[in-house]
Amino acid sequence: MSTNEQPNLEYKIHNIHCHIFTIKYLPKKFIGWYFPTTLVKKKWVANLLMRLVKKLAPRIAGFVYSAFKKDQKDIFNELRGYYPENTKFCPLTVDFDYMNAGKAQYNFLQQLEDVADLKRYYENKNFDVFLPFICVDPRRDGILELVKKYIEEEKFTGIKLYPALGFFPDDYRLDEVYAYAEANHIPITTHCIPKNKNHFRYKPTKEMVNKAKERFSEFYDTKDSRSSYDFAKYLNHPKNYEYILKKFPKLKINLAHFGGNEEWDKYLDVSDENFKKDRNWYSIIRKMMLTYDNVYADISFTVYDARLYPVLRNVLKTPKAKERVLFGSDFYMLQKDYSERRFGMDVRGYIDDDEFWLMAETNPKRFLFNE
Repeated sequence: MSTNEQPNLEYKIHNIHCHIFTIKYLPKKFIGWYFPTTLVKKKWVANLLMRLVKKLAPRIAGFVYSAFKKDQKDIFNELRGYYPENTKFCPLTVDFDYMNAGKAQYNFLQQLEDVADLKRYYENKNFDVFLPFICVDPRRDGILELVKKYIEEEKFTGIKLYPALGFFPDDYRLDEVYAYAEANHIPITTHCIPKNKNHFRYKPTKEMVNKAKERFSEFYDTKDSRSSYDFAKYLNHPKNYEYILKKFPKLKINLAHFGGNEEWDKYLDVSDENFKKDRNWYSIIRKMMLTYDNVYADISFTVYDARLYPVLRNVLKTPKAKERVLFGSDFYMLQKDYSERRFGMDVRGYIDDDEFWLMAETNPKRFLFNE
């Protein structure tokens, strides 16, 4: 859309990034070998753990929150309650089956079936509010057929990538998925933040290390190969998508979290010595948004920190880049910091109406739907 065109607004918020899976879909050792997820089924244990993780390990507090919920419908109904009734949501499924953290009570295929059932439930109620994404992992056999089933038969809206679970996003086994997505204008949302709790749990392979060394030679640290947590930043790095876009230039990609709050802090506080802006994830993603017509970035979780609102306001005033910013909250991960409604209201209160609806309706429609 041209910056001079006036969008025909319906004033419907689109939350492009949220999660509704419960702890039943998390691998047994997701929290750690010392505390299997099966223990958290008991409410008193969940209450105790929540108090502990808020102080000692706040990054997993959101996952513990999900233990209090009976099922995905329970989580989604709470999420809906924070927004106007006509708000549309994009629940992102996640395939935990290959992260090497043990088995979950319900595997990924069951997660998909349960989400498909929930989509049918809301459609039968005539509530067009549920736009789920199917997660893809190159290690799953028959991944293209699975994607086609849930996109074409179950009417899922898009595709989700979570490279930190153990793969580079330009893995050749995903080429057929990208070709299908490009040909059918299917949006892709991918995790794009350096580090968090959700990562693969085995030592990086020699093949992974060699690829990271070659691709990121300017700043690769050999110490990162000792830890999957540290190594995951190479799998998540936004530069990986430039290799994909060379093959599939019309692919619609949302670099979720816009690099993350730590990278936004670096942008504000760390000098770009010798003007090497390509080292900061915020700068890299913003440049990609200006370079490619089909690269987007959502603000989920990242702008829970009000100190970063000026950065958001700045990008929403930048020609072309402002047409690529998407509203998302990362519910329920946000619950560890403050409530969902506070997140939405605080963001909306800081920017003006035109900027909000650009981010919450106009841009998401362009990203989600065919022209």
